[in-house]
This record gives sequence, C-alpha cells and structure tokens, in this order.
Amino acid sequence: MSPVTTPPAAVSPVMIAAVILGVLAFSAFLGWGAWRVFKSAERAERDPRYLRRRLVLLGLLYVGSAVYGIEQVVTGREPLQSLIGLPIGALLAWFYLRAAFRVKIPPA
Repeated sequence: MSPVTTPPAAVSPVMIAAVILGVLAFSAFLGWGAWRVFKSAERAERDPRYLRRRLVLLGLLYVGSAVYGIEQVVTGREPLQSLIGLPIGALLAWFYLRAAFRVKIPPA
C-alpha cells in the first residue's frame, strides 16, 4: 500500500443530487420528529391525564423489557451476564410509575 493516495474518479452529478436529497429528507424527518415531541410535551403540560398515560406507558415499557430479559435468561437463551443492566431499568420503571401515580387528576 502506497502512503500517497490517488484522487478518486469524478463523482457523478446524480450521486451528488442523491446525497443532497437524502440529507434534506433526513433533516425534514428530524424536524418533524422534534415538532411532534414539542407538541407532546406541550399537551402533557396542559392535560394531566395525557401526562399520566405517557408516564405509565414508559414505566410499563421498562417493566415488560425486564420481564422479557429475565425470561430469556431463565429459559437459557441468553447468558446470566445480560441481566447486568436490570437494576438501571428497574430504577427507571420505578421512577416513571411513581411519577405517574403522583400526577393529580382533577375530577371530571
């Protein structure tokens, strides 16, 4: 291998256009996602039921993942070392569920 690199062949205009369009599409997708997150946070500030629902779903996601991981270890499909992150997931699940049950919902 030579320490001197040779310049690559000229890049076609189609490749340049494809890269530009790909970056634009990805940027538009990121912008749309950020807008959705902003709207969701805004709604959570106004609607305590929505906030509670989101927190419960996040907590149950961590609980379900922990149960699935434990099941995989018990059946022998995964090694015991795969449970090393279980305490962190359990703390996150506890945090989200505790926060969800502390949200005060006004009577209807």
